[in-house]
Amino acid sequence: MQFMNENAFKFSVLMTIYKKEKAEYFDRALESLENQTVLPTQIVIVKDGPLNESLEDVIKIHAKKFRNVYTVISLKQRRIVE
Repeated sequence: MQFMNENAFKFSVLMTIYKKEKAEYFDRALESLENQTVLPTQIVIVKDGPLNESLEDVIKIHAKKFRNVYTVISLKQRRIVE
């Protein structure tokens, strides 16, 4: 029987966030990603325009815990239309 090597489980997660999202829900979503059995090798967060302080704090906390996993991309103005 042959086992899959760890490279078979490499994947990235892409998330967008904007200022009207609730920081509590965003925090829970990131915690859920970090607590999975198979962890993503990269979590990309796209800040869709300026965020409020609470959302910025959530990003800072999680990015600090997993320095080599998080990539944060900031857009100056909102690009996604509701």
